[in-house]
Amino acid sequence: MTTLINLLPWQPGHSGFGSYVKRVVPGLPGLCLQLDVEGRGALVPPELWSPDMVAWAPSRRMRVLQRYSLGQHGVDLSGLLRRHQLTPEDLSGVYSPFFDALLCWPKVPQLITCHDLTPLRQSNSRKAWLRYRYWMPHHVRCASRLIAISGTVADQLVEFGAPASDVVVVPNGIEVIRQPVAAPMSEDLLVLARHDANKNLPALLRAIKGVQKHLPEWKGILRIVGRFSRQTHQLEQLVRQLARPHQVQFIPSLTNTELVGQLRRSLALVSASTEEGFDYPVLEAKAEGIPTLLSDIPVHDEFHRESSLFFPINDDGRVLSAHLRNLCSGDETWRQLSALGFELAQSMNLKKQQEAIQFELSVISGS
Repeated sequence: MTTLINLLPWQPGHSGFGSYVKRVVPGLPGLCLQLDVEGRGALVPPELWSPDMVAWAPSRRMRVLQRYSLGQHGVDLSGLLRRHQLTPEDLSGVYSPFFDALLCWPKVPQLITCHDLTPLRQSNSRKAWLRYRYWMPHHVRCASRLIAISGTVADQLVEFGAPASDVVVVPNGIEVIRQPVAAPMSEDLLVLARHDANKNLPALLRAIKGVQKHLPEWKGILRIVGRFSRQTHQLEQLVRQLARPHQVQFIPSLTNTELVGQLRRSLALVSASTEEGFDYPVLEAKAEGIPTLLSDIPVHDEFHRESSLFFPINDDGRVLSAHLRNLCSGDETWRQLSALGFELAQSMNLKKQQEAIQFELSVISGS
């Protein structure tokens, strides 16, 4: 019997989904089902798999399907199995690290991951809302079991219509590679966020306006790293209204090496989101020993209440100023948060996540 890992919805380029795949898939057994560099379906053995194998298809039709995560509908999946001398009956199960079941094989046991339901709750586009509202229920019904990456998402899935008995929580994990930063290197703040509605960046900039008023001695820079969008113009206008606009920088993207360096040189990582499924950058910061300042939302409370500082999603800058004052005025608060966060990152390790996914695969396959 063979396990498939469904990577057909994966799009080239940096994304949270792509990061999830790159971390999780190398620790899972099974043939990787994906599009090859020519846009055709391929089954890749795990020992030969590389995330660099995924590319935009040369045909316009397949690129459109890729863009809307509909790649499975442009591939003859049964024919692909036949070329590898397999049938759907030979499949012990399918795992998808995306919220995407293979709809042509409803009788094959399938485990799919739901990262969040943000498109329904705080959508950035009408198309995304329509997709989640009318198309994703088909995937939920097709799946044998669903992984939610947090209890918050699990609750949302049940509200969405998924049977509670079919939902299991497997939090994201991380591999701690480096020793934690020993002491703050600057007063700078880092935000890792696309310019999307749920990231709440306008409210964060209004809070920074309050910080400049209530904590004029703060000399750091707020760097916001993430893809620009239609919201970027509004954000730039808000920055121009600040007393010291030079204290905010927008950076569309960084290489992984640049990002790690920027993170380790920062006083803290800030997440002002109103809606998240997990918020992986918070765990990434803790794996480097960097304190985190977080909006007071359910998923942040679920994992980080004891190892982060919290502020309201519509803070006028007073709470954020108080936290910055504590972080900048001495090492005690900074060191305590650094140690607690690093301890949490060590406990939420990647191997534990991979083992939990393998266990759920064994459950659905009956092995």
